[in-house]
Amino acid sequence: DPDSGDNGLLLYSLVNTQTTEFDIDKNTGQIFTVSVAEKAGTFYLEVQAADQGTRQLTARTTVNVMVDSSSSNNIVVVVLSQKINVVERNIAEVKRVLEDKLAWNVYIVEVYSNEFERKARSSTDVTYVKIIAFDEANQEVSAEDVKRSV
Repeated sequence: DPDSGDNGLLLYSLVNTQTTEFDIDKNTGQIFTVSVAEKAGTFYLEVQAADQGTRQLTARTTVNVMVDSSSSNNIVVVVLSQKINVVERNIAEVKRVLEDKLAWNVYIVEVYSNEFERKARSSTDVTYVKIIAFDEANQEVSAEDVKRSV
């Protein structure tokens, strides 16, 4: 929003949604999964952006999220000593660092913390990132090879 002051500050939210599989960072608008384990299909999320001015202008859009039921045996869990909200805000950088280190393309399957800490999103200093790596031919790299390379 090119406006200044409160009119330029946008807050994002999911609206009219019955799903608990997704959440949104209210400051950045980044949508992330809370848990889509063993779920597949297309989810339709209505996202609202609202400025904080006195008239509070809003805009809405629908985001279509396609979830593939991956039954891969090549998922590797990487443990990071960072709070989950920090990892989520920097997920593009996490992906880039992993790809640079591994020299393969990386698909981030899930980002999570301790099951009981998921609601707090910032309570624990450990975050788990599930990844699958793909080689130049777009073939899955075995979990063993990924673990050896990390």
